[in-house]
Amino acid sequence: MSVVVVGIEQRQAPLDLLEQVAVAENALPKALGMLHDRANLSEAVVLSTCLRTEVYAVVERFHDGVAELQEFFAAIAGQPVEALADHLITRFDDDVADHLFTVASGLDSAVLGESEVLGQVRRAWEQARRERASGPVLSSLFRHAVETGKRVRSETAIARGITSLSNGAVAMAANRRAGGLAGARILVVGAGEMGEGVIRATASHDPAELVVANRTSARAAELVAALPAELGSRSRVGSMATVPEALAKADVVFTSVATTHPIVEMSVLESAVARRQPGDPLLVVDLGVPRNVEPAAADLAGVTLLDMDALRAAVEGALSGRQGEVAQARAI
Repeated sequence: MSVVVVGIEQRQAPLDLLEQVAVAENALPKALGMLHDRANLSEAVVLSTCLRTEVYAVVERFHDGVAELQEFFAAIAGQPVEALADHLITRFDDDVADHLFTVASGLDSAVLGESEVLGQVRRAWEQARRERASGPVLSSLFRHAVETGKRVRSETAIARGITSLSNGAVAMAANRRAGGLAGARILVVGAGEMGEGVIRATASHDPAELVVANRTSARAAELVAALPAELGSRSRVGSMATVPEALAKADVVFTSVATTHPIVEMSVLESAVARRQPGDPLLVVDLGVPRNVEPAAADLAGVTLLDMDALRAAVEGALSGRQGEVAQARAI
């Protein structure tokens, strides 16, 4: 019996491939069921975030088990195993624990010390337990990883500064837009964990208007109600149906919706751009994996489209000057 992890990660794979292997939260039961049916896998946990998809597993026969995990990735990507071979990374035994602890601590994130990933690790484990896919071996491993992630953030300085992808995205947008975000009309599409982080981060930039559009209006209203009173008075809730109209009026758009296909199609953006004032630029930050905005929209005049690749590049230097904190975190 061996403990292994097979995965595709941000630093070794293009965004196109990360999109293909992403497993949405509502698709986890089916994915775990697929793994449970494999002959050589006795336990499994699927960790799928915007920058990685990994399967942690207890395998009865190492080579056969790894082959089954590779076949799983090929199945969800709709490609032959050979097409993924250069991007699939396999770790086993002690390396699995070291890697998971590093991930949970935010040391292997685009943003050093990223806060969201710890919750994602915990929820992946909880989902596997609910589906009876995780047994005693992986439960022990993930419990210790979550505990370690908490300790790293409380006992070291790793959690200072920008420590979330949502904060990093807002900082990137502020740097890319002339004059920053102060006085900007901001549209946030999606009110999940990432969207909530974006909304909180924009509050400190004093935008002129904040519109939150979500599939469930009650969730969007809840986040708007939690804003400081002054910004709350300049904020409003929209539905997904109101997004095309809001695009025509916004200066900056953040999208973070869990979906398997773009929610902002090229035709929608073309129509929005046609209704804007001449010379009125639109900055779109797509935080979805799979992407929420058709990539071809980057070619539209007056539109700047930034995706997770752009965010990853923007924070690439996050480790610079913080090696002491990384060493301190790894010592825990």
